[in-house]
Amino acid sequence: MLQRSLLLAAALLAFAGASACGPAVDLINLKIIDPISGFYDAGLKDGKNYLVPSVTFRLQNTGSVHITGLELTVAYWRDGEDGEWDSTLVQRIGNDRIEAGGQSDPITVRAPVGYTLESPRADLFTHSQFKDVTAKIFGRRAGTIVPLGQIRLERQILPHVRASDHRP
Repeated sequence: MLQRSLLLAAALLAFAGASACGPAVDLINLKIIDPISGFYDAGLKDGKNYLVPSVTFRLQNTGSVHITGLELTVAYWRDGEDGEWDSTLVQRIGNDRIEAGGQSDPITVRAPVGYTLESPRADLFTHSQFKDVTAKIFGRRAGTIVPLGQIRLERQILPHVRASDHRP
């Protein structure tokens, strides 16, 4: 009898804890829209041109429930390699809401690694060491990880933006 009471109490606590987190959200209702990609001109590194993979996109919530507390991971994969080149964790959404049927503000994510060139930036895509890059985007909420999509980076150089030029 005591064991049954303990099991019932544990089940009620688990149910209460789950319901306190808000409604269950199916992350497959998030779609990547308006992608812009390329290689961001990150200026100079050790006196050489430094270009890093960059993606900008919005998330559209096609579901019927708003989404909060979302984390994103953007993993960068170079063509022909067995594993990811690097990845970035983005807590960009945080407590912001993506309303049902709505979309997020633009999200820009740049890789922590990139290409260093002694030659002009425009030579990046013809350099012997260059490999095309795909950004794979994953959403995470309440311990659930869902692939949201991927963006093949365009072969274009995105201009350097000074901090004073950027407006949130």
